[in-house]
Amino acid sequence: MRFLGRVGLAAISAAGLLGCNDLEVCGSRRETLPATDGNAYRCTTAEDCPRSSGVFVCVTDVSSEQECVTCADTVCTRIIPESCS
Repeated sequence: MRFLGRVGLAAISAAGLLGCNDLEVCGSRRETLPATDGNAYRCTTAEDCPRSSGVFVCVTDVSSEQECVTCADTVCTRIIPESCS
C-alpha cells in the first residue's frame, strides 16, 4: 500500500512539473543572421555567431523553449521557438 502511495505522489509531482512550462513549443522558425555587409554571417562553430544576452548556443537539433543560435553549413542561424497558441 505504501508503494502505491509513493507512485501516486511521484506521478502527481511529475505532472505538476510539466505544467510549469509557460511556452508549449510546437516548432520553431530559422532566421539567417546577417553580417554588416548584408550577407549571411559566416561561422565555423555556433560559438562564432553573434548573440545578445539571453540567447544561447543550441545544444541539440530539437526545438528548444529558448531562442538559440547554431552554425549550419558555415552560416549562423537563429532558431526561434513558436508557441502552439
